[in-house]
Amino acid sequence: MALIRLEGLSVFGHHGARPYEKEAGQRLEVDLELEPTDDRAESSDRLADAVDYDALYRTVREVVEDKSFHLLEALAAATAETILERFDVRRVKVRFAKQNLGWTTGGRAVIEVVRERRA
Repeated sequence: MALIRLEGLSVFGHHGARPYEKEAGQRLEVDLELEPTDDRAESSDRLADAVDYDALYRTVREVVEDKSFHLLEALAAATAETILERFDVRRVKVRFAKQNLGWTTGGRAVIEVVRERRA
């Protein structure tokens, strides 16, 4: 079965454990990996049988822009759970990365969560 990956989505939200992070906000990079519940789209070649990429992106933006979390772990979990609720997928992996860490050596923090549909 095909895996769907959306990579390098750029979103802006007000998340963080420190007040200045929430006040200023920050740009986050998001990668998604989804496993559909079936392979209908592969054989039908019909958009109606596929996972809607635009709706996925809107869902990610909605969670990131409309909510506020202290931790990226909680943001990633909420995003994954919302995707499972709204889309016909059996498994979703959500990866958030942020670069504005304030470290003189650079670097970035990356959080990844996986959620699966319960039978």
